[in-house]
Amino acid sequence: MKKLFAYTIVLFIFLLTLYSCEEVLFEEDLTDKTILLIAPTDSTTVRNTSVTFNWEGVELATAYRLQVAQPTFENASQVVLDTTVTTTTFSTNLLRNEYQWRVRAQNSGSSTLYATASFIVIESEDFSSNEVILVAPENNAITNSTTPALQWQVVTDATRYRVELLDENNQVIEEETTTATTTSFTFPQGATKWQVRAENNTQSTLYTTRTLTVDNIKPNKPVATAPANDATQSSTTVTFSWTRETVSGTTEFDSIYVYKDVALTELVVKDQLTSPSDVSLDASTTYYWILKAFDQAANESDPSDVSRFTIN
Repeated sequence: MKKLFAYTIVLFIFLLTLYSCEEVLFEEDLTDKTILLIAPTDSTTVRNTSVTFNWEGVELATAYRLQVAQPTFENASQVVLDTTVTTTTFSTNLLRNEYQWRVRAQNSGSSTLYATASFIVIESEDFSSNEVILVAPENNAITNSTTPALQWQVVTDATRYRVELLDENNQVIEEETTTATTTSFTFPQGATKWQVRAENNTQSTLYTTRTLTVDNIKPNKPVATAPANDATQSSTTVTFSWTRETVSGTTEFDSIYVYKDVALTELVVKDQLTSPSDVSLDASTTYYWILKAFDQAANESDPSDVSRFTIN
């Protein structure tokens, strides 16, 4: 009777899990969905080498696969672009030629069919109408490097590029010209705008601008306050608390690490928590724990002193 009951429970759990998985797969299935292109539409002539692709988002999609072929995918001399993005727009510079582009929506389990359109790029006689496409760092990126590499795409007929750093009042604090499509500056702490324009002997494009936040100051070391070192308790719910002074910069957070050995190799808990926080642990065990602080720029504090406690 006990065996029959146990078998029934296992079968019920299996069927419930199978049903749940089928529900998840059904909800995320993109096979029958359609993706709609916005621009460039089919047979369009783009009178600029700076091309922006736009399409409508698809519900439940987590990414989009974008490809551009020259002149068509069926008779491609080359695929000039093949990328996966999470937005519904993408910009790039293309030479004068015939192209075909396509995009599909996808997630971890399925994808739509590609939607495809052809277009022609004609270089504008007005050099100033071109756009500098910035490549890296991404807009509003956060980094702990004070000398990040700045990159952008080539602009046809450009003889040089002017690069500027701007402070919070949009005043130029650094400037240089270069014939390359990459350079670096020493950025100050905090948020700084950087912008690039293309120039030739007579004209220049508008600036393309992004913001970059630099933070290379590591957070302060957390100080454990409870449970006290060598404390003993009977409850298996342990309340951890600590203090730490914040430093100016990006958002900071704390992580706790609980081990079963003094060498700190047998990890049983690793979690991002705020003080105080309750954690359930096993009885009849001695634990060792430390804390570390991190920030959005991937700076890491020194670890706190190791503390030990025992649950009877």
